[in-house]
Amino acid sequence: MGGVLIACKDSGMCDKLSHTLAAAGIDVLGTATKGASALQKAARYYGNKGVLLCSYAMSDMTASELYRIKPDNFEMVVLLTARQRAIFTDGDMLCLNIPINRSDLIDTLRMLTEQAAPKVHPAGPEPRSESDREIIFRAKALLMERNNMSEPDAHRFLQKQSMNSGQTLVSVALSILNGVL
Repeated sequence: MGGVLIACKDSGMCDKLSHTLAAAGIDVLGTATKGASALQKAARYYGNKGVLLCSYAMSDMTASELYRIKPDNFEMVVLLTARQRAIFTDGDMLCLNIPINRSDLIDTLRMLTEQAAPKVHPAGPEPRSESDREIIFRAKALLMERNNMSEPDAHRFLQKQSMNSGQTLVSVALSILNGVL
């Protein structure tokens, strides 16, 4: 999921944060003015990672209490004033200062939501260009002729040399064609 759930005592602050994050392209999962409501909303995203952004205290619990009972799939960021920060002793939570530096808030939440988002892997490798395929074909033909290899053996040789050297298959094929290998 990789979204942000906002929990603040003040609904106006929830709305401002929600608009700010949405304008920055961050997915807002919802807002709540009570810790219990935030927990119910977080439970809907069971199995999906997210970030719980909250103020020092909601109307029914503190950030420390919420942290202890929040779902494990949610990271937590607490917004604190200088006075609250002086008395806040829970060192396991990420804290940001109020007044909020918009850039710090967005950068922090982007970092956390990108870590929480599922990784999308491409469907497969990029198709080779015609010239790359021709280089590989010529190198395999040379190996087959020079070393009496079958086509699959020549291809495996190119792959093995590529993996061992950390070079691309095309680079290894060029080395063979240039007499280096």
